[in-house]
Amino acid sequence: MSDHYEVGRRIALLRKEKCYTQEKISALLNVTPQAVSKWEQGNALPDTLLLPLLAKLLDTSIDYLLTGDSFAGKTGPYDGEYQKEGYYWGMEPSQLALQILEHLQNEAAGRRLLDLGSGEGRDAVFFAKHGFQVDALEVSAPGAEKIRRYSQLSNYTVNVIQADMIGYQLSGAYDVIYSHGSLQFLPLTQRQKHFDQYKQRTRGGGLNAHLIFVEKPFVTPAPDWERNEFFYQSGELSRYYHDWEILQCGEKIIDCNSAGIAHRHAVNCIIARKADV
Repeated sequence: MSDHYEVGRRIALLRKEKCYTQEKISALLNVTPQAVSKWEQGNALPDTLLLPLLAKLLDTSIDYLLTGDSFAGKTGPYDGEYQKEGYYWGMEPSQLALQILEHLQNEAAGRRLLDLGSGEGRDAVFFAKHGFQVDALEVSAPGAEKIRRYSQLSNYTVNVIQADMIGYQLSGAYDVIYSHGSLQFLPLTQRQKHFDQYKQRTRGGGLNAHLIFVEKPFVTPAPDWERNEFFYQSGELSRYYHDWEILQCGEKIIDCNSAGIAHRHAVNCIIARKADV
């Protein structure tokens, strides 16, 4: 049974609970009744931009629509930090985000980008500033709110999607799928499935770029490392992209001061390009 089918089943059940017809939903969302029918039959997913509106109409969360899981009682790992006034990760873009622009030769205008685990939005807003159409996926409610606030203050549009990346079904195609220090939350048994989806949902000639944490016996886990975080092994990330052009890939040891305690991470960064078909 496909994930699309399960999403469609939930949409249909919630629509009927609200006593809405497919025609009513289509009119409120400005889509055709045929589009709604395709969603409910599992033949297509709603466009990302429609998800917040659809979830609001059906009185549910995006997370429940796409994964069957509810946000009730759920918290993100950095909720406490994101509720504070300052920005836990800062507001300057990451080095990996800067490198994306270099590989695209600054031709970002109009390209669609997905930022997985967007945190407080430092990279999401940076990408929007340079002309990307940005979808920022973030599980944390205070994190998502901070992205919205940062986006509004900077006057650059970011489409914020509050949902868990685990089980999240991508809709449409992206020119860039990006993550910076978030994919360690993918359970080991689901990694291949998620990377396959990221690759499938990338347009020809598009990029995937990730920074992940690598297990090293001489590097002590960070003081804020969570139980549901899982290290990668050296070389693992490049294996997921063995059939793509790898533009850059390398490991290094970096210094970090998150949680207010100096420590180190072993990280692996990759930028890979899908064949232009």
